[in-house]
Amino acid sequence: MKIITLFAILVVLMMGVVYGVMFATGEEKADMNGNIIGICQADPQDENNTQDSILVEGMITGNSQTHNLSVKVNKETVILKKNGNKRDNASFTDMKTGDKVAVMFTGPFLESYPPQTMAKEIVIIPS
Repeated sequence: MKIITLFAILVVLMMGVVYGVMFATGEEKADMNGNIIGICQADPQDENNTQDSILVEGMITGNSQTHNLSVKVNKETVILKKNGNKRDNASFTDMKTGDKVAVMFTGPFLESYPPQTMAKEIVIIPS
């Protein structure tokens, strides 16, 4: 009986390790893949322009049509640049018009034209 219990515990531990490795190394799927067609950098002197944002044209996951989306960037937004299989830290100033990006959203969409949302993570993908 002790051997069966020990074997069962080992199997559960192995499953936990395999799941943990898969979860830790897996990439989060992007909510939108597209190209930056506009960049708006915040201006501290302009009370109407207090937040960085990018205008992205591309495909939203689960939709077959191309959309334009205004994506706000704040201090919590993680910006990365893909370098082969690695992802290096980047900043808002590293993004340029025409760059290909993968965007993960957080929060609600504002019903405006174009729609607006907040970015959780932006990955700059080299051409």
